[in-house]
Amino acid sequence: MNVETVVLGKAYECKPVGIQRRIIGEVVSKMEKCVVLNVIRYDGVDHEDIEERCGRVVAKYDEIYGPALVDCFFS
Repeated sequence: MNVETVVLGKAYECKPVGIQRRIIGEVVSKMEKCVVLNVIRYDGVDHEDIEERCGRVVAKYDEIYGPALVDCFFS
């Protein structure tokens, strides 16, 4: 995805920087090359990393796979 297609406040499935598995998160900030997401759902293997980051992660646009249904873990 790219900066034009990602919408603030929407949930996306992505692979954040420094996290082992994909997450679902709500976009809270858009920058030139990446976004900041508030994590909604994640794999338990990443629990400590998510907690360490206070539930917020950074993902590059090319690691955002598409809009996510918040009720499903992976859409």
